[in-house]
Amino acid sequence: MITLIERLSLLAAMVAAALLGIAIILVCQMVYLRYILGASAPWQTEAVTVSLVAATLLGSAYVLKERGHVAVGLVTEHMPDPVQRGMLIISDTLVFLFSVLMTWKSFELTWEAFEGGWTTDTTPEFPQWWTYVAMPVGFGLLALQCLACILRTRRGDPLTVSGGH
Repeated sequence: MITLIERLSLLAAMVAAALLGIAIILVCQMVYLRYILGASAPWQTEAVTVSLVAATLLGSAYVLKERGHVAVGLVTEHMPDPVQRGMLIISDTLVFLFSVLMTWKSFELTWEAFEGGWTTDTTPEFPQWWTYVAMPVGFGLLALQCLACILRTRRGDPLTVSGGH
């Protein structure tokens, strides 16, 4: 189960990287259109924003897997191994609970936008639900990755430092 969750986190990180690449290309195109051709495409800013937000949410599970988030280890690094493991389990459990809540509430929001036929305020009037869908997916993956981290910590896997194994 842990391997499956970690593969899903890696897949989501790869999608996040692709979304970042798309955002970079679109920003370059926006600059070219506006400053060289004197034109604009109203959908570009929205597409860049959605891509960046989705990349952040989809990449969060992989960052947790790699323990790549910002952490202040001044105190915890000097604690005995069992204390470090306990602190990791507590923090991962808190993030898990938050992620489950966010998955549930963001799914409700996404579903409401889908059922209500909400559209964006921009000229192309994109369906709003597809701009929200990264929230329940990203937070759901983060919740699953929290479970995998808790299981790894409990079974005694080596503790990792920020930046990976």
